[in-house]
Amino acid sequence: MKIIITEGGTAHNVGSMALIENAIKIARDCHPNCKITVLCVDSELVRNILYKDGIQDNITVMDDLFTIPSKSKIHKLYWFLCCILWIIYTRIILIFTKNISWGLCGKRKKIIQEVETAEYIYCIGAERINDIYYKTALLSLCALDTYLKMKKRLIHFSLTIGPVFYKSTITMAQHVLNNSYAIFVRDQKSYDILQNWRCKAKYIFNSYDIALLQSKNDTIAKNLMNEFNIKSDFIGVSVINWTFRKAKGPSKMPEYLKSHAQSLDYIIEKYNLNIVITPTVVGMKNIVNDDEIADEIIKLMKHPERVTTIHRLLSPVEMATLFSKCKFSIVTRMHAAILCTGAGKRPVIAINYLYKLREYMKNINFEDYSIDIDVINTEKLIKLIDKMIKDYNLNYDRLNHRQVILKNKLKDNIETVKKNVKIVI
Repeated sequence: MKIIITEGGTAHNVGSMALIENAIKIARDCHPNCKITVLCVDSELVRNILYKDGIQDNITVMDDLFTIPSKSKIHKLYWFLCCILWIIYTRIILIFTKNISWGLCGKRKKIIQEVETAEYIYCIGAERINDIYYKTALLSLCALDTYLKMKKRLIHFSLTIGPVFYKSTITMAQHVLNNSYAIFVRDQKSYDILQNWRCKAKYIFNSYDIALLQSKNDTIAKNLMNEFNIKSDFIGVSVINWTFRKAKGPSKMPEYLKSHAQSLDYIIEKYNLNIVITPTVVGMKNIVNDDEIADEIIKLMKHPERVTTIHRLLSPVEMATLFSKCKFSIVTRMHAAILCTGAGKRPVIAINYLYKLREYMKNINFEDYSIDIDVINTEKLIKLIDKMIKDYNLNYDRLNHRQVILKNKLKDNIETVKKNVKIVI
């Protein structure tokens, strides 16, 4: 048995890496001893993280079918045109046969050979059907369509759809999703889109993000605390560089930074708690990473000496383990919220930068502890902090009760698909 996990994101994003690791967990739970090939955007780094978290056995890691090169614009244009020609060429071959590797060469030949010997394709490109990135959306959909034309069962995990507004993307997405075997969406809006499109996939679940299944490792907790010189009794923080495009509220990045700085000082002064900023995105080129935003916040604080900022890339297991040692977290990144509340079992205050985070907070019955990013200010954030600490024991209990329900529902959805497929060995 072989399973392909495709559309894996960069390991520089802990959230993307958590999707890869938990897709592997699902594959192994459903099909023990299966061979797994992970297709992602940075295979070497993903391979290293899997090794660090101890789940590298029987895993082959390769670059995905369409991985955008980090070179000049002219080189990228040439690469894009070559991709279009490749798609046209393979579509012609697929008219006559489902096994097409014989007619290919290079890296894509090796990828297609892996797909030819697989029974299932797990797609974890959670936000690839999104016209903010319409070029990569179309290429991702073309890759998935290739696998469908090769008669492979396609299962989508943790899918968020949209925003989509180009007719080409919508048409292609409808085609791919209609011919998929199972779809697990992680928010009501995406589920509503599937209903509106009258999606014909065999199984459609209004489910949850598979990072809820993330594990932690208590044996490494002491080493992590020592490595970063973290003292006990700390609040976890996740921040983000956000463009505030199309935001309707009055707050922008200066208000976001200021509200964090003043609120963290307030926590230190009133509650004598330390702060640990756990970045989700670290080391990516050509963007402002989370730890760089953390440094900007610290510059605005009165008590920077009470703040620890992590500047290295954490694995999903490491981040979940760190979160399990905090009192609660203030998060803007969605997977920070998931790893803290799921594996970490600690409550969160969320600053919603997209509707997916707002809905996650709603799913865990913590919607009253979330605030949209375009209306954030110090007063509102401090109010949520005081409320969290005042009702902490109640919050802790209701979170963990709700997490059991969410995880069981996700596992039941997966079990439904598992019981109704013919396993080919």
